[in-house]
Amino acid sequence: MLTPGRPLWPACAILSHLQKRHTGNALISRALKVYSVYSTRADPLAAVRSLLPPNLAVVGFLARGDDPDISLWRPFGTTQVKHLLVSDSPAGIRQPSIEYIVVGDFNFGLSGTTFAAWQQQTGVELMATTNATVRVSEGPQPWYVVRLRRHSGLEHRL
Repeated sequence: MLTPGRPLWPACAILSHLQKRHTGNALISRALKVYSVYSTRADPLAAVRSLLPPNLAVVGFLARGDDPDISLWRPFGTTQVKHLLVSDSPAGIRQPSIEYIVVGDFNFGLSGTTFAAWQQQTGVELMATTNATVRVSEGPQPWYVVRLRRHSGLEHRL
């Protein structure tokens, strides 16, 4: 009944009401955060997906190994998600099928770099930024949608 992923009671509504009546109560605030994050657990990056162009066949995903990519597979059966690493070379991320990459910012700190440094190294174009919470303990984190700049055949010949 109390499972945050599928509560059998209106958890967010009740906890929001309790939080208004008992401001500053850490237990109520924590419970509201947990139930709020888990209420979107089936589609945690919906806001990020909405920033992508419609009808993408393939999208790159650069995030921690346990960051949920389920949102990017939607609608199911139409989109494929290809996982990338911060350590992948610029040539390595430029797979012919990938034009857009969803990038989780938290991953860069773990790799000892920054999004700006990675962007400079790879030459990707920042298309959009939003925040999404995939872990209660970390709170909202920046997520980016970037586009790979394609080189024309003329540039390769020069």
